[in-house]
Amino acid sequence: MTILFDLDGTLIDSTEAILESFHRSFDLLGGIHPDNASVKALIGHTLEDMYFNLGVAREEIDTYVRTYKEHYRVISKEKTELLPTAKKSD
Repeated sequence: MTILFDLDGTLIDSTEAILESFHRSFDLLGGIHPDNASVKALIGHTLEDMYFNLGVAREEIDTYVRTYKEHYRVISKEKTELLPTAKKSD
């Protein structure tokens, strides 16, 4: 038997890590920083689609995604929280 569920938004909240990683990519690569509300409105879409909808040129998206993922890997654990309705296993 296989059970699938959506981890982010169901058991954990990684919004802070997502926002920080987006801003980091814009810090490093330039472009107009999106506001947090614009990024949050796109959470759930692929990173490629998110960057495209935030105004990044298609030919630059892979670089932005790579930069995002490099930063997210470093900060995700400390910036992700268990949602209060999720039970922690002992």
